[in-house]
Amino acid sequence: MAGELVGNVALITGAGQGIGHALARGFAAAGATVVVTDVLADNAARTAVEIEQQGGSALGLALDVSSRDEVETVVDETVRRLGRIDILINNAGIFPRASIFELDDATWDAVLGVNLKGTFLCSQAVARAMVRQGGGGRIISLASRAAYQVAQRATHYAASKAGIIAFSRNLAVELGPYNITVNVIAPGLTDTAQPRYGMTEEEIAASADLVPLGRIAQPDDMVPITLFLCSPGGTYITGQVHHVNGGSYTP
Repeated sequence: MAGELVGNVALITGAGQGIGHALARGFAAAGATVVVTDVLADNAARTAVEIEQQGGSALGLALDVSSRDEVETVVDETVRRLGRIDILINNAGIFPRASIFELDDATWDAVLGVNLKGTFLCSQAVARAMVRQGGGGRIISLASRAAYQVAQRATHYAASKAGIIAFSRNLAVELGPYNITVNVIAPGLTDTAQPRYGMTEEEIAASADLVPLGRIAQPDDMVPITLFLCSPGGTYITGQVHHVNGGSYTP
């Protein structure tokens, strides 16, 4: 994919660590100018510097995706400084595990606010920019296997990820006439900080034994399919959920 995305501007949320960090590096290697956003400004800046040190082009910006004002400011700033937005990757997400008996309003609102509302706010703002500039675009959102298979202490998280899927399918229909494709990546258990907030290393290792390919995902495993969907080869693919889970879930 080297050079496939030269001339494209890709805005990636939650790109300071984990899957978002891997996607930012992968898109930069493919030639895109990457707008690295993260709720932690230092993480966004660090990833942007890393990309530039490796010969890529990047801009690091702080962004709380649950805030309409911040989303619109970042989108406006991106267009002002870089001229356009061709690709949006909605990756930012949180998963503070809690049983239905432990869940409080603040936790529910935070998870739905970042995961689902954040996907809506970023998609809306970027879609408007894409329509204004013309030429179409690509929107990809990260869901989860949890939208299909039950997980422990995850009702709020599963609801947010299932919502992303339904939202994206409908968005694909609305944006199709503008040549904007919309797709979803649904990772299985991935080797990031997120599962470690609710699982021990022993539990993570045991989960790997249940995956047909013999391991849990690495963040880099999400890069090839995401790049393909944003490349010329993905032009006619929209409204789909793409499972990347080593065979641990087969729809």
